[in-house]
Amino acid sequence: RVSPAGDHVVMEMWLKNGTDQTLRGLVVQNCVMLKGLVGFEQQTNDNKVLRKPYAACHNADKTRWIITAWEPCQRPWANPPCPCLHSDPKFPDCGAGETVRIRGWLSFYAGGDIDGELARIGKLGWQEG
Repeated sequence: RVSPAGDHVVMEMWLKNGTDQTLRGLVVQNCVMLKGLVGFEQQTNDNKVLRKPYAACHNADKTRWIITAWEPCQRPWANPPCPCLHSDPKFPDCGAGETVRIRGWLSFYAGGDIDGELARIGKLGWQEG
């Protein structure tokens, strides 16, 4: 769901358990590929900030950022050879016949205060439905 201002996207991923057993410990590897994003394609982790649940990458002069997150987050990480960002979520236990949902975030930020921006995003309540 794109925000009314068009400055971020709140995502949802769901899992429906069609088995007769509880599903436990399901982790998703969710990649934000940066290879084709001009200014963010450097093959390094020196341009990344990984702070659970957030994974962020900046351009060369640290004035533009791409930020992603999922909750609940198993781990944030990055892979320089790709290059990419991950905020890999873990689904809560899902009983037989149930559906569980997790929420994600994707945004672009223009500015130099990534700590302040991550704090601002954290206060928006995007993690709740």
